Parts: sequence; C-alpha cells; structure tokens
Amino acid sequence: MSRPIVTRYARFNISSLSEREVIEAIFARSAPLTSGTPHLVVTPNMNHVARLQSSTEFASIYERAALILADGWPVVRLANSLGAGISGRATGSGITHTLAHTCGEGRRVFLVGGSTPSSLEAASAVFRGNGWLVASEQAPVGWLDSVDNVRELAHRVAEFKADIVLLGVGSPLQERVGMCLLNTQGVTAVLFGVGASIDFVAGEAARAPMWMQRLGIEWFHRILTDPGRLLKRYVGDVVPFLQVVRQSHARSEEWREEE
Repeated sequence: MSRPIVTRYARFNISSLSEREVIEAIFARSAPLTSGTPHLVVTPNMNHVARLQSSTEFASIYERAALILADGWPVVRLANSLGAGISGRATGSGITHTLAHTCGEGRRVFLVGGSTPSSLEAASAVFRGNGWLVASEQAPVGWLDSVDNVRELAHRVAEFKADIVLLGVGSPLQERVGMCLLNTQGVTAVLFGVGASIDFVAGEAARAPMWMQRLGIEWFHRILTDPGRLLKRYVGDVVPFLQVVRQSHARSEEWREEE
C-alpha cells in the first residue's frame, strides 16, 4: 500500500496517472477531472515539497487539489520509496506541450503568462493552429498582485467558458491564482500551474534535452539557463526536502507498527 508524503503542513499521495492518461481525462472530463466543476491540478517538485514545510497557505492549496502529479524526479523517487509504483513524471511542461500539439477540436484554453506579449501570442498561435479556441492574458510582473486584476481575470475565464486554464506565472503565484479561479462562480475549467511552459511552446525558451530529462537532471539545465534565480532556490530546497523524506519514512514505519 502506498504511504503519503508527509510534510509539516500537508500529507498527500502522488497520482500514478501518466501524462497521456491525464490528457485523456481532461478531454473526456472523466474521473478525477469530471465535467461541470473546476479542478485544480498541482505538480509538485522539490521546491513545492520544501515550501510545504513552512507554508500553511500552500498546504491549503494542496488540500483543494483534485490531482497531484509528480513534476520532479526527486518527488517520483520519494513517492516510489513509499510504495507508489509511479513509472515516471507527469509534468506541467510535458502536458502543455502535448495539449498544444494535439487537435483541440474546438475546446477552449485560456493561457495566462508568457515572458513577453510576443511569446504569449506565439504560443496562442500554436494552439489555434491545432484547433483550439484561445483566450489569453500575459499578466506581466506585478499585474496579479492586484486583487481587482485577479477578479477581472476570473470573470474573463468564466465568460470564456474555458475547458482548461494554463497558469504560467511561476509558483506559488500560479497556485494562488488557481485557488481564486477555483472559487469563482461560473468557472468549470481544469486549472494547471505550468511555470515556463508557455514560453516553451512559443519557442522563446528551451526545455532540457530529452537525455537530461531521462536522467533526471533537468534541474541542472534550468540552473545553467537562469543561475542567478535558480541556484539559490535549489540549494535552499535540499535541507527541507530531506526533512520531508525522513518524516515520510518515519511516519510510514509508525503506521506499519500500528497495523
């Protein structure tokens, strides 16, 4: 039996759904992403897990998530060490790329983010070229700090009747905005936090080569592309992540003894 990952403020299990199975659930709006109601999908990496050691707000977001997918290899390995049996990652970047290059058949996607207006428009063009109806908001730095702007965005998503909302504004902001959309009347979309994925689709930024992804060192590629921002973050995540590994296994042993 799979045991949960145990952080200070949240306990959760990782879904074993593959990226393809997640996309099939989105298209069919089958469990756990059923139609008629909004669903928040979170994709924990080492940074998410570390943040759950210190943030009750972030833990409350995880409590509302309909689906929790492993974005980082350290999370996959931790979950599997607890009995999850996950074959691989289901990443925001991978899901966004596949959606963008799959026939949308008139489905509605709302893109939020992109490092520049031209990047957002280029990504929107890829989706439109594959049969999606697209609405978008670039949300430059600071724009989502305004409660009024977030409220306006939520109303636009509801009026557009979006099937999917891809929030590419970085964590934890994208998860906070996802919570606001989740609580907005009229929103029935599947809500994803997808980081830099809009820029990837646009061709404005490159994902790590496939060989690095397969070896689980995509993080190294990210550090090389943005060392000033990411090196400090990755280093700072190591200690709290290792604490979660210890907590999770300790709690797992306690449960076994109780059984």
